[in-house]
Amino acid sequence: MSDGEAGGQGALIRELAGLVRLAHTALLGTTAVLTEAANGADGIPAAEKALAELSARIEEDAADTPGGRAGVVVGVHVGCEVEALGRLAERLLAAAWARQEREPFDERLRAPLHGLATTALDLVERAADVLESGEPEGVADVLTSLHEVGQRQRLLYELLLREEVPSGREADPVDIADTVVLACCYQECADRAGAIARHAVLLSRAGA
Repeated sequence: MSDGEAGGQGALIRELAGLVRLAHTALLGTTAVLTEAANGADGIPAAEKALAELSARIEEDAADTPGGRAGVVVGVHVGCEVEALGRLAERLLAAAWARQEREPFDERLRAPLHGLATTALDLVERAADVLESGEPEGVADVLTSLHEVGQRQRLLYELLLREEVPSGREADPVDIADTVVLACCYQECADRAGAIARHAVLLSRAGA
């Protein structure tokens, strides 16, 4: 690989990792509103700012993909995954706005939902780390952790399906529906992070 190609690939890696981190920032902001009743006040503005920057940078990057053939392959793939993460952040943002008109989730739902969200979004951040490092061990770690996200989602669903409610009142069907939608979003965030990590190795091997 020539010095020019190596430099182009390095720039591409930094840009792709930056995009993933922007998506992560947007996802964190919306999640704070949805799952942290006392600490999410600034989440929506932070998420909107990150989403606006993400959208602008994706449009700019579409016109220029450095790094040779490997850069094109990985850049397009990771770009698609980042766009999908952006759409998920937008969906969560819409949910956050809608939930402003309702009481926060009951602690019975909020705690496991927060745990699922935190685990999934940690994978998004780690996917950015893997892009920068290109280490196979990091990829394996991300892919192994996908199981934990699925397990947390399953346990949350089992909780929703229980008939008894500790407070003695009926579970709110809107809260149940919102919880399932959010759980699906976080599961998809984890899957997207896994896809990014898998293709990061391709770029690092091409530069070896």
